[in-house]
Amino acid sequence: MKSVSRQPIQAEHNRRGAALIVAMICTVLVTLMLGTMVKITLTRAQQARHREHALQADWLAEAGLERAQALLTAQPDYQGETWDIEAETLGGPYRGTVTIRVAAIPENPQARDVSVQAEYPAGQIERIRKSKQIEIILTPSPSDDSQDAE
Repeated sequence: MKSVSRQPIQAEHNRRGAALIVAMICTVLVTLMLGTMVKITLTRAQQARHREHALQADWLAEAGLERAQALLTAQPDYQGETWDIEAETLGGPYRGTVTIRVAAIPENPQARDVSVQAEYPAGQIERIRKSKQIEIILTPSPSDDSQDAE
């Protein structure tokens, strides 16, 4: 009777085992790379959202200064306000808030110190606050000049 050699069968099993280990290592590496790419993408999206909110808060602060200047021109006794801007007005999913404060400057009765603080998105946990301040010199309106002449 002839004896059958087991050596070729053993070598074939070893090659299958090695191929399985290589495949598992490749799968783990690909999974790690994909996980890293997803994390980078999510981080970049969050950074872009943060930049967008910072820009919106900056624009709201500028708008608050312009609003204060316009209202001071129409009403020299304007003291400020909290201006709530709805999301629909801003064209986005969040609302904004601008707090305007106007203070007289004792050395110059025609000057006003205007400070604004814009918050966007208002009422959210992650929000951006931007503050700006200017000095506005009030100019007498033409109707005030005509009353003085009388």
